[in-house]
Amino acid sequence: MTAAASTGPTARTRLLLEGPIGSTLLRLAAPNLVVNVILIAITTGVDAHFVGRLGPEALAGLALVFPLLMLMQQMANFSMGGALAGAVARAIGAGRRDEANALAVHGIAIAVAAAALFSLVLLLAGPAIYALLGGEGATLAAAVEYSNVIFAGALAYWLLSILTSIVRGTGQVALLAWVYVGCEALHLCLVPLLVFGLGPVPSLGIAGAGIATIIAFGAATAALAWFLASGRTAVTLRLRGIRLEARLFAEILRVGVPLSLQPVLNNLSLAALTGYAGALGGAALAGVGAAVRLEYVMYPVVFGLGAAVVAMVGTNIGAGKKERANRIAWTAAAMAVGATALIGLAALAWPRAWAALFTSAPDVVDAAALYLVIVAVGYPFIGMNTLTQAFQAMGRTLWPLIAVVVRTVVIVGGGWVVIAATDSGVAGLATVTAASLIVAGAIVAIAFRITSRGEPS
Repeated sequence: MTAAASTGPTARTRLLLEGPIGSTLLRLAAPNLVVNVILIAITTGVDAHFVGRLGPEALAGLALVFPLLMLMQQMANFSMGGALAGAVARAIGAGRRDEANALAVHGIAIAVAAAALFSLVLLLAGPAIYALLGGEGATLAAAVEYSNVIFAGALAYWLLSILTSIVRGTGQVALLAWVYVGCEALHLCLVPLLVFGLGPVPSLGIAGAGIATIIAFGAATAALAWFLASGRTAVTLRLRGIRLEARLFAEILRVGVPLSLQPVLNNLSLAALTGYAGALGGAALAGVGAAVRLEYVMYPVVFGLGAAVVAMVGTNIGAGKKERANRIAWTAAAMAVGATALIGLAALAWPRAWAALFTSAPDVVDAAALYLVIVAVGYPFIGMNTLTQAFQAMGRTLWPLIAVVVRTVVIVGGGWVVIAATDSGVAGLATVTAASLIVAGAIVAIAFRITSRGEPS
């Protein structure tokens, strides 16, 4: 490919470069929040709701697949997708439209390769992995049946995430909310139809839930591909005339690959915390499990703002507006900290209200409430993770990766000390978790402060 041509900015690009920071962030974050809520909560919740009617073994099988499904989704949407969105935004900000178009094609090529890898590993090794996780009998059979469908269709997950990230990089995210709402409406109609059957449509059981998800994601992928190919945005998706280049693969992978370790380490932290809570008994395990769900409610908010940060910071970095990029990052971080702090205050004030959504067992509610009133101190620091997306937009990964490694070490090491050497129980685990959130958030914030002043990162 010849040197990328430079073109003038579109109206949307000018908004990212010149518009008011606060209102533009909120304008971009709202559709991203819709996308994240659908991806993280609604889609998986709908599958669980209908599969649960097939019996406890089917629901348990779904639960075995869930961590690996979330791992793939986080890698595709946050790690590799965020890296692509940042690269596209920088190219657009610098006026290199041809390069942005080429990056989109390179991102799709990465998606195809990654999807093939997930399909190969999970189709071949899935049964052994789920057995290792404790699946047996009917539960293992259900897990394998659902997993085979989902990971045979891994390309739908990866392509949808990559095309979503390209659109995010252009800043035209309102479309995403409509596409994802339509996707979930289709999914909601298909799941009961394919799981239980109706008229000429046979009952497919738990496999039907997986097929419904793949069909819905495939339809959303087709809609985004059409939009990008139509030339209505700063990136035009076209395969003709694009030559694959190592430097463009490197532009995406040098950020995406290191940050792909983040969901792995986050899941490791969750697994360790769950294991430690289980050692304290069934009530502690159930209580901590219910309480931890509140933390995951915050991530769609943080990632929604973070996706807006990728587009705005990346575009301004590409245009050479570093000072404005820094202001955008800190404004978004302040918004996210404010939102997570409010949730933390609510948890401190009414810890039993959250636990009561899941159970009425007094010992479980007590454990969850005790955990929440301690760990809520660390919730504002979750909002600081919005700066991770600013690092993504800048093409830097070292400090966000250090932060998540440190958090994992604190939870794994601190949790072991709590269980093996103290008698602090749930309160000790909550203290360790709060400390991990505070340390990780502080590392990202301090590192970004130093980096934004031009010092070495």
